Amino acid sequence: MAGRRTRQDFDRLYADGRPPWELGGPQPALVEALTREPVEDPVLDAGCGTGDLALWLAARGHRVVAFDFSAAAIEQARAKITTGGSDVTFLVADATRLADLPLRPRTVVDSGLLHGLDEPSRSAYVDGLRDLCEPGARLFLLARDDPGSEHADAGRAELITRFAAPDWTDTEVRPAEVCAQVDGAAVRLPGWLLITHRAA
Repeated sequence: MAGRRTRQDFDRLYADGRPPWELGGPQPALVEALTREPVEDPVLDAGCGTGDLALWLAARGHRVVAFDFSAAAIEQARAKITTGGSDVTFLVADATRLADLPLRPRTVVDSGLLHGLDEPSRSAYVDGLRDLCEPGARLFLLARDDPGSEHADAGRAELITRFAAPDWTDTEVRPAEVCAQVDGAAVRLPGWLLITHRAA
């Protein structure tokens, strides 16, 4: 599909079945990082899909606000909330308009949102993260490295450039696997895990 996908495109993907990035659980690379590194509340899950990572974080006692562009994905995410106990709010929102969100996060998780955006949307999203995050907030971002995709260049060099001083500090980018499901088979794709802090 050429150009930027619309909300209707994503709603159709979720309504017609499970998109390849929906695993039935959070991405293992993010689970490992979030288990090892400190996570402070509130947490923002950017591009949450059907909510597996947000629910995983909430089950560990975190206060989470999670958003996705797709109303169909958010409807499925809300249906996964079990009665009582989960401190998670699911919202339909646009990654290029983060100022509309009702929080100043101390932790942000991005499980494949950035690499699905076109260039103008990527810039607006990263600018929005800069403006939204509290000083010292941490960002954990998992991105596919696929220079042949329609939205190319979600590679290490781009991540280092986008999340650089003076807005971000202590930026680390390391190889990671991005898992997917294609025709019922597990697929592991090359990617990058970025961990950085919003500069004070």
